[in-house]
Amino acid sequence: MKILGLLLTLFLMVEADLLDLYVQHMDETMGTNNIKKHPKDTVSKTRSKRYLKGAMRYGHFRKQRLDVEDDWWIDKRVLKKPLPKLPISKPDGLDFPNLKETNRNDDHEIVRKKQLFQASEGFDIDRIAGDTESIDEVSIAPGDEVMQVLKRNHTRIPKKYHLQKEAGALKDFRSPKQKRSASKLNFTRHEVLDEVGDVILEWDPSDEVIITFKVTARTLGYVGIGFNDKNHMKGADLLLAWIDDHDNSVNVLDSHGLEDDNAAPVADESQDIDILGGSQNDTHTIITFSRRWQTCDPEDRHLNEDNVRVLWALQDTDPELNTPLWHGERRGARPLRLGGAVPKPPPPHNPDIRHWDVKLNQFAVDDKQDTIYWCKIFKAPPFNKKHHMIGYEPLVEKGNEGLVHHMILYECASTSSELGKYSRIVGSYCYDPTMPKEWETCIRPIVAWARGSKGEWFAEHVGIPVAEHKEGSYMLEVHYNNPTLKKAIDSSGIRLHLTPVLRPNEAGIFVAGVAVSPLHLIPPRQREYATAGYCSPDCTEKLLPEDGVNVISVVLHSHLAGRRLSLKHIRNGQELPHIAHENHFDFDYQQSHSLAEEVKILPGDELVTECVYDTHDRPNPTLGGYAASQEMCLSFVVYYPRTELAGCYSMTPATDLFKTLGVSNFKGVSLDNLEKLFLTTGVEAVTLPTIVQQQLPVYPATRPSEEIDETVIKETETAIKAIKEFTEQVTDDNVFARLVIEEPKEFKGRTLAEHMSALAWTDELLTRPIENTLYHGRHMTFCRKRDDKLAIPSDIQSFPNFTRLPEKNQTVCRERRTMSSGAISVTLTAALYIIALSISLC
Repeated sequence: MKILGLLLTLFLMVEADLLDLYVQHMDETMGTNNIKKHPKDTVSKTRSKRYLKGAMRYGHFRKQRLDVEDDWWIDKRVLKKPLPKLPISKPDGLDFPNLKETNRNDDHEIVRKKQLFQASEGFDIDRIAGDTESIDEVSIAPGDEVMQVLKRNHTRIPKKYHLQKEAGALKDFRSPKQKRSASKLNFTRHEVLDEVGDVILEWDPSDEVIITFKVTARTLGYVGIGFNDKNHMKGADLLLAWIDDHDNSVNVLDSHGLEDDNAAPVADESQDIDILGGSQNDTHTIITFSRRWQTCDPEDRHLNEDNVRVLWALQDTDPELNTPLWHGERRGARPLRLGGAVPKPPPPHNPDIRHWDVKLNQFAVDDKQDTIYWCKIFKAPPFNKKHHMIGYEPLVEKGNEGLVHHMILYECASTSSELGKYSRIVGSYCYDPTMPKEWETCIRPIVAWARGSKGEWFAEHVGIPVAEHKEGSYMLEVHYNNPTLKKAIDSSGIRLHLTPVLRPNEAGIFVAGVAVSPLHLIPPRQREYATAGYCSPDCTEKLLPEDGVNVISVVLHSHLAGRRLSLKHIRNGQELPHIAHENHFDFDYQQSHSLAEEVKILPGDELVTECVYDTHDRPNPTLGGYAASQEMCLSFVVYYPRTELAGCYSMTPATDLFKTLGVSNFKGVSLDNLEKLFLTTGVEAVTLPTIVQQQLPVYPATRPSEEIDETVIKETETAIKAIKEFTEQVTDDNVFARLVIEEPKEFKGRTLAEHMSALAWTDELLTRPIENTLYHGRHMTFCRKRDDKLAIPSDIQSFPNFTRLPEKNQTVCRERRTMSSGAISVTLTAALYIIALSISLC
């Protein structure tokens, strides 16, 4: 009986906690916990007891059980009136000073490159936050802008470097490559996040599991670093880093943003940061830390080679009890790629390197059009010999970063001196009937720049020829995206870096993808909808050399609806690894993809440019076109050796598109002749109203100079008369609003635009078959040479049937179902209860 009493007493001692322990056990067993507990949930012995009183521990940090106001993170000492809303963030992270840009009156200027770089060895961040040395100027790595730092006299003793010594500061999951001191880390990448150099981020992306960061900030309080899709805190993965003013300890708080703009960051339950070290002097804070690329924490962002917005914020005071004060206006964002291939660095300083600025001269952007394509002709620079372009960078005028969407520099196929005379005029609207016909030969791209790109440098063995012909000409195309209809004066352009010392391999650019045309259809209300442009094996077989060509970089280009882009590579019916891909396309950051390893394209290979769009918030179909609200799907491929290939692309045959939409005929024009109209620039411009002028294919199948069937022209005139009476009152800037359906009878009298808007696009049974038919069905393919002629006649081909590339193995995040201490307690309690019951029954 004594044993029974003892067991009953023991049972009563644990009975009060039995239900809670059982619930915890069931949560862990069934995986119903919303957020996992971090394994390093220990209390540091170095902390004062008064800080720990009434506190819960999360990772390395305290979360106080205190009743606080909702606006606790705002510093009320600076508030003289009711709390304002948080300021709206800037549209993008591109508003930085253009130190190179000045408006010149001449068309171009060629200068000797006196000194491109302040240093060839890179820059030392520690000098910025040095303990004793005054700094007048800090030079960044070759090719970066030079940052001016005000001279400061260090009068106080700098804080001692304090390596974080809390338990588990260096996790065992680090790879051997990462198991080294912070001073020996190889930070191969760096970025100045703000306009004046107050926040500099360095990182080492070389390890496959761990990414290591070093942040240098001009503050003695905290610096915030975050990762998100947009330039705001809502739902962002956030880190607050600071060095404690009391004990010099290094702190990094793993947090996340809420959906409320006015809410402060919330600490993650799982602290997934390793603190490697930190220091602070009288001006700057430097903190080094690491984390997994994929932490498997739902409150963290999976970092990889895709685009991400890196957020930053500064505050002059440390957080108290892990509660930060509001950062105010000291915040910003910059789009970056943390992973992937490292961009090629600029070459060492060489007095022979020159630059040629090809830019507009005080172009007046009017307030009447939201989309402007402006073209200008430039004569080749007056060199006495051919040069190689070894790199380029944008010259976007300060204040107009939001207007300039993309710039392309084309070499003109014609070497006529007559073409060069157009360099004396300010330019012309691109793809407009007023544009001189001679300009249509300017289709060989040598530079393709899009919004957010910092330009590109080529490897030392590659150069793009410039000034091959004394009478050669070039055409600069600038796309202005002006949705707010503001006036501006702009002199943006491109700076080409040239050398007379020719490199071993001459490179060129060809364009792949979907011809820019209204026949490129993306339905509305779609979370994901894919289209594809096809480069046929006939084209690569015809124009590529026997041993193929080598791809060194790719620019993937789309507009506002683009979400995922890729350039696929197919050989002998087998898909090879993607040449380039972007799983998080950012309209504001279209940096070229420099390949870590060159990719070989052989004769007979096939290429597919795939674009996946999101139109869930659009009520009407989106068509291919030049405006940002319209869509493109293009790949600009830089390769060597240069061949005659200029474009290899496709479009949906017009008859296939109309029949897929259930239309068999239109009023006054047959489907066959309508298809021919869509393929011809000159005829299309006079056939349909003027809106088509901004909807022509970038690389059409035929040119006005090429033969056009006279019957097409005659039927065109008939079609104009047939639709004139209907289109007189049509104001829709959609070419399909001017095509009246004749058959089938149930749709008769509707315009094609009305018919498309009336379709039940939210019905998967309708949308998916249309997507499949247009993607995997027939493609009209084109193969254009650098001399502006078709290498082979355009042809309608079926999309290739090939074996798909297996998906790359990725980290699989699963809830660990290990038995916790709570579960063990429940098990012991249940066992004791059973023993006691058994004895009592005896």
